[in-house]
Parts: sequence; structure tokens; C-alpha cells
Amino acid sequence: MQRSILLSLMIWLLEAVLVAALVSDDWLKTVQQTEDAMTVAYLGKEKDVEIRHTTKRWFDRLFVRTGAKETVYRYFIPSEQERQHSLGFENVGRDSLFPFIAGRIQVIWDGIYQAMRRFFLMLSWWPYLLSALMPFVSDGLARRKIKQSNFDYSSPLAHRYSFFALLGILYLLLIGLTFPFPVPPQAMPVACGAVAVAVNVYLAHTQKRV
Repeated sequence: MQRSILLSLMIWLLEAVLVAALVSDDWLKTVQQTEDAMTVAYLGKEKDVEIRHTTKRWFDRLFVRTGAKETVYRYFIPSEQERQHSLGFENVGRDSLFPFIAGRIQVIWDGIYQAMRRFFLMLSWWPYLLSALMPFVSDGLARRKIKQSNFDYSSPLAHRYSFFALLGILYLLLIGLTFPFPVPPQAMPVACGAVAVAVNVYLAHTQKRV
């Protein structure tokens, strides 16, 4: 299990690296504009503005005000003053290498911003997740109680695969944060419903004695 989780995290990191290396900043902006349009159409303009403001506030708080964003640029791209102090190398990479690096860094920051927007969009669905979970959790516990009383069969296979399904859904949501294509806002309520079903099956087929 630990090896599978580690492999999954490595695949996710590889996806993030490939996005930073291969995807253009213009493409990410197009993806974000498409997602914005879908969010407005599905949740309304007011909700889109709320998510946008929340994301900007936290992005500024975490990366802009702390100086992290500027520090990354300074680390990889020399300033004009540093160029003047590098006699004979003042113009090395000025028009080729460093603009390319600056573009890749910008893609990374845009990707982080986009991932944060998707994360806050997911958080906006937590009331729906709770309302979906409550009846499924109650039903799962009730079915387990019935199995305890009449000695009905609890399937270890259903128990195991419902747990794997739950992990898979959560992993897909994690992958979706950095996915380089538009993610429709309808994906989250579908995921909430799938989580509720998986939890229901998991509880219903939990061993009678723990």
C-alpha cells in the first residue's frame, strides 16, 4: 500500500513537471478562461468572483507578500546590476536562455494559481458533500448493524474495493488540481456522489467484529 501511494505521488509530481516543461503560458490562460466560463455558467457569476477573490488573496498571502515569487525569479534570472558586474558575460542568455527560463517559471506560478483556484472550487462543494454523505453513512451503518443481528455475509472483496475506489477518487481529484486541460465544475458533485457510494459500501461490508 505504501509503495502504491509513493508511486501515485511520483506520477503526480511527474505530471506537474511535464506541465511546467511543455505547456505554454498562453495555453494555461486559455484553460483558465474556459474553466471560468464553465463555472459562471454552472454556478453563477457571484460564485466565480468569490472563488477568484479567495484564490488571489491566498496566493498573494503565501507567495507574493512573503517574497517567494520574486525570490524564485531572482535565483534563476540575473538582474541588470548582476549582469554589469559580470564582465564579459553581460549579454549571455539575455535574448535566449533567460527569457525561456522566465517563461517556464511563469508557467509554474500560473499552474500553482490555477491549482489553488480548483482547490477552492472543490472546497465550495463541502456542504453538498456532507449532505450527500449523511444518508449514505447512516444507511451503511444500518446495513452493517443488520448483518450483525442476522449473521448476514459481509463481503471482504466489496469492503476492499470500495476502499480502493475511495482512494482512487481522491487521487483523481489531486491529479485534477494540476491537469493541463479544462476541468468542468460538474466533476466535483460527481466525485461527491461517488465518495458517498464508496463510503456506504465500505461501512456496510465492514467486519461484524472489529
